[in-house]
Amino acid sequence: MTRPIWHPLPLRTVTPAFLGRFEDISTRSGEITFPIPSLRGVLAYWLRALAGPYVGPDIDELIRVESELFGAASNDTTVPSRILLRGARVQVGELTKPQDGVRYLMGPGLTDRKSPPARCVAPRTILDVRVKNLGGPLHADLFLSALWALRAFGGIGARTRRGFGTLALESLEKLDLEHSPRFHREWLADDRIGDLDAVIECVRATLRDLGFREASFDGSPTYPCFAPQAFESEEHTLDARNILSALEIAGRELKDFRHPKPDGWAPANPQQLPNTVSFREVVKPFKERRPYEAAFIDGALGLPIVYSGKGITTPITVEPVADNGSAGRRASPLWLRVTDIDNRFKLRSLAFYSEWLPDGINLRIKKGKSGHPKTVERPSLDAVRSRVESWFTHLDTAAQTPGSGIHP
Repeated sequence: MTRPIWHPLPLRTVTPAFLGRFEDISTRSGEITFPIPSLRGVLAYWLRALAGPYVGPDIDELIRVESELFGAASNDTTVPSRILLRGARVQVGELTKPQDGVRYLMGPGLTDRKSPPARCVAPRTILDVRVKNLGGPLHADLFLSALWALRAFGGIGARTRRGFGTLALESLEKLDLEHSPRFHREWLADDRIGDLDAVIECVRATLRDLGFREASFDGSPTYPCFAPQAFESEEHTLDARNILSALEIAGRELKDFRHPKPDGWAPANPQQLPNTVSFREVVKPFKERRPYEAAFIDGALGLPIVYSGKGITTPITVEPVADNGSAGRRASPLWLRVTDIDNRFKLRSLAFYSEWLPDGINLRIKKGKSGHPKTVERPSLDAVRSRVESWFTHLDTAAQTPGSGIHP
């Protein structure tokens, strides 16, 4: 039996990747160990998304699928990882003077000047990562399929759902993992979302061969996955000079989408944006101690949301909360990926239409950290889906608008 060896995993950053923060506010560059746990975590996320159409609502079986590849440890048992990853040192710096659209994608967490700067891996950085397969060809099939989905839709580090941390494969010549004939290496070489169905079928057949149970969803999935009717993906071409200007266009469009203009909107200046729908219908009445009845549709793209800025002296937060009073989070179902394919810049959008919030989770609004919270109406699952779907309509409309910088 051939002894497993380490293979180069030729990853390259396409967009800036944010990997934590510097230790103090004055540090602007340095070198860190590449965070392998982060890479393993995002690969596991995309493996679960690909396995979903096969295992369905069986969460225990989904966990077994992840453990089959990446191992697991608990008080009762330990499952060894079949896939080992190893990283080297990587140079990090600061993303200086991002424009407005890029700053919007980064969000307040990465642009807060009172905190140490976010550590940024620059675009076109080669990541020295290696992989070893202690399993067999079927485990290689699962790993390479997860790698395909990560490269096609995701990224590493912070704000990957907003286009940062996008990865490309620099070369496949040295990635010589022995896989079965059902996985096609050209899927990794081509970067085409049209290969998704074939990759899903590869994962389905592999899980069947490994003996996992098959099940089907009855209704919306409870977790993000590529089940039928539970996701949507589109790709648009961007008129961009470089990857940062491509991110700028994507950020501008997301900002316009989150701030739709009401009828009769007359800005005081060309740079002014209208408030979001839920700010007008929920947050502003709460701030002014007026009644509000509208559902909180802003939360369709993630929770919690903190409203601050002009006219708000104390930040107002809307967050999900369990019956025991503990606050939670809801990641955005919308993934944006900006990439450069043969010097053509693309915006790839992916939306998962899974369960928005579990039963028993409510929404509350509060002022400051200790303000008295009040309940906010949850939007229906149909309303959440309609809001997320409207992102694709927004882009299609922009693509028909001269000067938008977006094309079909």
